[in-house]
Amino acid sequence: MTTLDPVRPGLHTIVVRMLLGLLGVAMVVLWVYAFFIAPSGNPDRLQDRSWPELAQQRCLEARAVIATLTPAAEATSPADRADGLDLATDALADMVVDLALLPGGIDDDTVLVGMWLEDWAVYLSDRRTHADRLRLEGDVRPLLTALPNGNGSVLKRMNGFARVNDMEACLDPGDV
Repeated sequence: MTTLDPVRPGLHTIVVRMLLGLLGVAMVVLWVYAFFIAPSGNPDRLQDRSWPELAQQRCLEARAVIATLTPAAEATSPADRADGLDLATDALADMVVDLALLPGGIDDDTVLVGMWLEDWAVYLSDRRTHADRLRLEGDVRPLLTALPNGNGSVLKRMNGFARVNDMEACLDPGDV
């Protein structure tokens, strides 16, 4: 009877087994972190809920002003539509100034609100540009500033933040 010597794995096999083992451990660590350690919730949700409540009230006031204006569909000409758009944009610009002055919020919240208000500034500029184009070029579609990554517009991000923080009145008025 002959005995067979056990076959020793080569260096390549040992390296592959070690890498697969490390990959398995890394995946387990990742999922443990994701389910048990990582913070939950939307990173855009403000922690101090008093600020969104105050913002919602101020946005409702701006919407009330806009509701008194002639709707774009009833404008008699593109220039007339541009005049109404400018008045609505003025009301929104006043709203943004007031939102920047609202008290409350922790440091992380104020950073998020600041970025949201920057998006509003871009959106207001887009509205002004659209009104100018209505006067110069006639009935044209609005052009909205795209996000740097090319995935949507500033308007989409701005409205997303308002929705996450239960500030439905702070969505764009949809009057362009």
